[in-house]
Amino acid sequence: MSVRRVPLWCWWIPVVVLLSLPWIGFTATPQWFRVHWIPFTDPADKPRDLLANIALFIPFGYSYVRHRPGRFRILEAVLAALVVSVGAEATQLFSTERYPSATDVFAAMVGASAGAVLVSLVRKSLD
Repeated sequence: MSVRRVPLWCWWIPVVVLLSLPWIGFTATPQWFRVHWIPFTDPADKPRDLLANIALFIPFGYSYVRHRPGRFRILEAVLAALVVSVGAEATQLFSTERYPSATDVFAAMVGASAGAVLVSLVRKSLD
């Protein structure tokens, strides 16, 4: 498969991981106590961050659904966003400055589903 044929959603995975990496405060010991397991319970959650995480995954969901066959493409896009986001959040376990958050995972799933639904809307408007 050539580089030109690789769908955007495949390229989006390293983008998400790079944006999530703990560039400061790296530690070899996982910081499990910093994890916010329940969405919207972290006092550091800001609407700006929520919207940024949603926006980050809209292209992912859009590209995923455009390049995948099958009736469950939207569900697959949301589940793929879940996996990518959990993986990206897991890197933050090794930071004393970052807080892995279920809110970010939720936002990723919302963004991917918005992008996936957008494909249907674009196709309907072109018909």
